[in-house]
Amino acid sequence: MSARPGAAAASPFRPALARDQAARLDGEYADDHWNAQRLGVPARRGRRAARFDAITQDWLRDPAKRWSRFRLATGCAFATISSGALALSRFSAFLADKHPGVTDEAGITRPVLEDYLSWLLSRGYSASTRAQSLSMFRVFSGACHRHGWLPALSHDAVIYAEELPFHHDQVARFIPEFVMAQLESPAALDRLPFTTTRNLVVVLIETGLRGGDACGLAFSPTLEDSAGWPCLRFEAVKVRAEQLIPLSAKAAAAIRAQQEHVLQHWPAGSPWLFPGITGNDDGAKPYSHRTFAQQLARWQRVIDLRDQAGQPVTVTGHQFRHTLGTRLINSGVPQHVVQKLLGHASPHMTAHYARVHDTTIREAFDHYQRQRVNIAGQALGYDPDAPTAAAEWVKHNLSRIRDSLPNGYCGRPPQQDCPHPNACLTCPDFQTTPEFLDTHRRQATTNLRLITRAEANGQTRLAANLRQVQDNLERIIPALEALPACQEPGDDQS
Repeated sequence: MSARPGAAAASPFRPALARDQAARLDGEYADDHWNAQRLGVPARRGRRAARFDAITQDWLRDPAKRWSRFRLATGCAFATISSGALALSRFSAFLADKHPGVTDEAGITRPVLEDYLSWLLSRGYSASTRAQSLSMFRVFSGACHRHGWLPALSHDAVIYAEELPFHHDQVARFIPEFVMAQLESPAALDRLPFTTTRNLVVVLIETGLRGGDACGLAFSPTLEDSAGWPCLRFEAVKVRAEQLIPLSAKAAAAIRAQQEHVLQHWPAGSPWLFPGITGNDDGAKPYSHRTFAQQLARWQRVIDLRDQAGQPVTVTGHQFRHTLGTRLINSGVPQHVVQKLLGHASPHMTAHYARVHDTTIREAFDHYQRQRVNIAGQALGYDPDAPTAAAEWVKHNLSRIRDSLPNGYCGRPPQQDCPHPNACLTCPDFQTTPEFLDTHRRQATTNLRLITRAEANGQTRLAANLRQVQDNLERIIPALEALPACQEPGDDQS
């Protein structure tokens, strides 16, 4: 059988072509400046470079590159490779500064690493930067031990897990609602100069996506669930997994508006939901996260964003993520559901929002306790330092979960059944606060009409019950009106 025309001529060149390509890649990896595009590795705009030239020790630089190439082969994001190179550059600077006599890996001992811990702290690096530097070295040294890339490296030259700064235990950086009200107002959003930026801000606020993941959304990122409700499908680069989350109506509307904008601006289409705004005639480039951060900061200056004390304030796009997590926890969404929605690899990060919730809700509880009146219009005393305060705090939380009332809260322990449901205003366990004052006034007006109607219809028992409710309302309303104005939790006490 004769060979297919051209096949015999083409086959000898294929191995040579593969060898040339492999040689080219080897040359790229040998360089001290890596470019993701030249290496054929996917990377976001602005995060396509990794530099090893700041690692001044040859014996350290070459294993660092070997480790980085190996990690790329296992699926690590290119930004992670760049972070690893930066972390090892810090370690290289430490050796040059404090231990210039170390000429190979044998000189990296446990005492040297203990010096490194102190050096990072003395340089004023943040807890997160120190944690990243140490954890990257920890992973690097473990790989070198495993693969023999630094054969003379001592086995006690390790960073222990307990030595990593506990930066993840800091309080989540949520945005106060006073500030969020300014950012979410239609008037403020209209002052964003670009449609793409405006829609991206809404999507970040509503979904809690990481900024880089949002900038890299595909043009058609939504699916519909069995009820026809839109869900967002995206690649969570940090955890290297595809995620699918439900969308709010506002987020879905912003995505549809952005799709329309893209088709108007790029009739031929774009692979990205948020294409780059300038220098992107064919729509092939996604929106740069760095550009978005700059425009977000500029917009906050334009709208004169201020905190509750009247001071100028600046927030980052990532804080929208913390804010959504805090809002969800405060709304009673279970922690494991918030973890799933935000794509946290472990419950550790989600626990930050629960800690914020416990703190803010306890402040609100003390505020609430100072404003309570019962159905007789009598103010209820409360001492936050009393031995029973902790038990009362637990009872309050459990009661709120079980009994959500339109006009107050039930003070009965949740373990005890209610003997008179739907009769809260005649129940001795009923408690209320000034936030329900308008509700009580409306109910009093409506209740008077019901009494008149019941009496006209000869419904004497119903009228008597309604009069009891009315008597209690007429004690509750003036009692609430007489309460002194109380500062909201978190207000400055002056």
